[in-house]
Amino acid sequence: MESFSCDRERGQVLALCSVFLVVLLGFAAMAVDVGSWYVEKHKLQSAADAAALAGAGHLPAGFAVAQATATAQFTKNKTSGDAAAITNVTTNTANDTVQVIATGTAPSFFAKVFGLDQTNLRVTAKAVIRTVTSFSSTGNVMPFGVMKNSYTPGTSYTIYGDGSSSNNGALSLDIISGSNCATVNGSNEVKDTITGADIACPITVADTASVKTGNNTGPIAQGLNDRMSGGWQTFDQIVTSVGNGLYEIKDSTSKQLVVIPIVTNLQNGTTWPQGSNDQIRVVGFAYFVITGCGNPTKPGPCTNSDGKYVNGTFVDIVDASTVPDTGAWDPNAGSITHIQLSE
Repeated sequence: MESFSCDRERGQVLALCSVFLVVLLGFAAMAVDVGSWYVEKHKLQSAADAAALAGAGHLPAGFAVAQATATAQFTKNKTSGDAAAITNVTTNTANDTVQVIATGTAPSFFAKVFGLDQTNLRVTAKAVIRTVTSFSSTGNVMPFGVMKNSYTPGTSYTIYGDGSSSNNGALSLDIISGSNCATVNGSNEVKDTITGADIACPITVADTASVKTGNNTGPIAQGLNDRMSGGWQTFDQIVTSVGNGLYEIKDSTSKQLVVIPIVTNLQNGTTWPQGSNDQIRVVGFAYFVITGCGNPTKPGPCTNSDGKYVNGTFVDIVDASTVPDTGAWDPNAGSITHIQLSE
């Protein structure tokens, strides 16, 4: 009979433990490397996302500008050795998307034992620009309409002219009443919508609205004075130019930064209707900074006679915040646009 040997059994267990330990260390080492690779890929994805969003925000200025902007943003955020191919592709309508394909490498630590010094990384980001087709007011939609036109960023316009002398006039907008929308008529209708005491109901492209006739100069002046009761700011305190005709918001709480519906008459013309029962059709939305009142214009406060004219500077702002509804980008609409990641 073969004798039992504790030493021999211990030797076998030791050998098995050694093999198991090597395997366990291998898995642990691979987990460390994979975790490191994941972190590096996440950083590369973030750089690509930021570049795509920056580029899409500049598509209104043309793809050459968008591409240069995306490249600068990627360079700002990338890790040494990363590279990006930036192209103009289509999502909803022609050339409405900036695509960034970024590549890089992530070093290995323990995997070097197996001859793997690094792993290759590749990520894709797409950001699409869309035209805002619906606007849910938070007190920033004014009861004015500006006729569809080619507006130049940074240029001052009359956004309300008494008697429609500037082809821009007052609108009678439905306001939020509880969970419903209500039609309000009266001397305080325009004033309360300007101050924010009344909030305009969501407005969508193709909606119609009645023009507000009569003498609105006093209520408009009083509404502007109440709205800007905290003081009037300078244009540069509210927005800042980022070049290529585009602006960024510096003070999102400013009461002077407003949304004005872009409109046509019901015959798709740009002549303001004169009758008390006439209507206009909403075709888009534009950001303006209210800069003053009266003719010639002056900063507030406004006298009642100053309320005959409200003046504002058009700013082309690509809105990255959440908006109620957006449609395919129409670069000729002159309307507020919105950007979002699509991949």
